[in-house]
Amino acid sequence: MLKIVPIIALLLLSGCSIKITPDTFIYQDEVVEKNLDLTDIKSKLDQQDNEIEISAVALTTDDGLTLKGVKLLRPDALANVLFFGGNGMKISTSSGILKQFAMLQLNVIWFDYRGTGVSEKKEALKVVDLQSDALAVFDFANASLPADIPSVIHGLSMGSLIGSYTASQRNVDALVLDGAISSVPELVDALVPSWSKIFSTVTVAPELASIDNIALMQNYRAPLLLLVGEEDETTPVAFSQALYDAAASEQKTLTVLKGTGHSQSMKMDAALKAYARFIDEFSLL
Repeated sequence: MLKIVPIIALLLLSGCSIKITPDTFIYQDEVVEKNLDLTDIKSKLDQQDNEIEISAVALTTDDGLTLKGVKLLRPDALANVLFFGGNGMKISTSSGILKQFAMLQLNVIWFDYRGTGVSEKKEALKVVDLQSDALAVFDFANASLPADIPSVIHGLSMGSLIGSYTASQRNVDALVLDGAISSVPELVDALVPSWSKIFSTVTVAPELASIDNIALMQNYRAPLLLLVGEEDETTPVAFSQALYDAAASEQKTLTVLKGTGHSQSMKMDAALKAYARFIDEFSLL
């Protein structure tokens, strides 16, 4: 869940002015975890997936932090996926999503964001650090995963901002935006009820306000899949529709999932079917 939600709740009660900064917008653990429980992660996969290999991965950032994550490999993989999770989404508590990727015959690399899960943290959190981390993670994945199959970036919720940025800086075969954010100011505006704006003022720090997924999509030309829940009130369908309309890609698909809320897409059969079609189609290009 976005950290901004409880802050807005307090705002509604106080009727004050509040500034949204990276420290208030982006989730950070008080104390990070030591290591991943690979046995527990493996147990969440289907028992018949005996050939799936699960391993821990790590890298050191330019500013000296250790980021940790997980790698899933299967011998019959159709593509490599670099997954950027949602705000506050940790491998230790959300590793069940790897089962869906495995069902789709995909290799996966997924790192916890700095200051979350098993990745180290610093006192100050900056957007540029997350962006730099994302490029380091991409380069790591590119060197660690098989080179003879396509590469896909999958960004969920806040990860859609990280994923689009990475795709703008690196060559990638395809991009999946799941419960995507169009821009941080639009997200904040959507989360604040209109009646409360009479009594309260919300401003967004410049480094967050400058994040514009629409602008990134205008220059994105590779295949694109957008997944969004019809009942998603955090990142509504309108966000994904705007990104779809803006994307320069000639091969783009918007899949709206009935009866689905925020961050629930990959649990839905319709999403997995759309994902499988997408992999098949761009693999033929």
